[in-house]
Amino acid sequence: MADSFPVKLVTPTGMIFEGQARQVVAVGPRGEFGVLADHINLVTSLLPGVLRIYKEDGTAESWVISGGLAEVRDGVMTVLAGGAQSPATIDRGQAEAEEQEASRRIASMSFYDADYQAAEEALMLARARTQSTSASGAR
Repeated sequence: MADSFPVKLVTPTGMIFEGQARQVVAVGPRGEFGVLADHINLVTSLLPGVLRIYKEDGTAESWVISGGLAEVRDGVMTVLAGGAQSPATIDRGQAEAEEQEASRRIASMSFYDADYQAAEEALMLARARTQSTSASGAR
């Protein structure tokens, strides 16, 4: 059994991360899931959230992604994200304000509103940004 596997994180602007990982943790429609070396082939959608890549040297790298797709095929994991941001670049105060605004907006909507899904995804992304700044000790 291999200890690590190749991982690629790609956004519309290009390759964000390419390297070896011991584990990757992401958020899918059924909750958080992890991928280890020799994982079975898999394709799943990703929700807005934090993607954590645990590298071979024991360090971890996190990215706030806006959703996308993850594929594990023949021992290689590829994440296609709509966008990815390093927690180090996120301003905590701004992230908290965005989360409050997104929360306020969705609280005033009905589940049946045409914009409800977009508002829900905006809230998930805002929460991920806030949580990532708390975990990383960012500004």
